Amino acid sequence: MPDGLQYWTLDEVAECLPVGDELYRKLWKLLDDCTTITPIGGDGSNGTVEYPDARLGITEDDKARQWWNKITPDEQAKVCKAWEERF
Repeated sequence: MPDGLQYWTLDEVAECLPVGDELYRKLWKLLDDCTTITPIGGDGSNGTVEYPDARLGITEDDKARQWWNKITPDEQAKVCKAWEERF
């Protein structure tokens, strides 16, 4: 896994990296299966967070470190290639 990707959520990878349509759909499906999701920005109510630093934890199961082994080696290679193209 590329350094820094461990903090990215499934939806961030799907929406911000050119991973292709099939993997895009799979990532969103994996997100549906998550039980602890990184809170989205907000005012602190309803599980939201105001400051982006609160999103840097890696315990939520929508973070790459948690879902990386749920995608195939070929899909991992696609994500790595997309990451390299972006950065």
